[in-house]
Amino acid sequence: MKNLIVTTALIFCLTGCVGVLVAVPEKTTLKTDAYRDLTYQSSTPVITSTVKSSPTREWCGITLWAVIIPVPLKLPVCESYYEQSFGNDVFGNTVVLLNSEQKVPEPFYTCGPFMVLGPISHGYEGNALCGTFP
Repeated sequence: MKNLIVTTALIFCLTGCVGVLVAVPEKTTLKTDAYRDLTYQSSTPVITSTVKSSPTREWCGITLWAVIIPVPLKLPVCESYYEQSFGNDVFGNTVVLLNSEQKVPEPFYTCGPFMVLGPISHGYEGNALCGTFP
């Protein structure tokens, strides 16, 4: 009985693969110099048009880590895209005011002695010691 407890404790310490990984899209918006110039002059920037790239489907969702076996619950339902918002600058010219990007964060990196089981998960890239999961 004591050997079983010690073995179980070692497995939990060695794998580092117990928990949940959540991947959802994140949107980042950067203001241009023209936008900052308008706000500096106490003028409210007005968006007149927006151009959006064609969206790309990406895998997102959650992955449950049960000891050493990843159970992915992901579907290709999230969208990644790039977007530019246009408006008038202080001189009345149409310029880009905002640059936005929505994407799913970078893949999950992991290492451990049981990563030889990584290819069980869909999309695993790596070797028997370290790899990434999308």
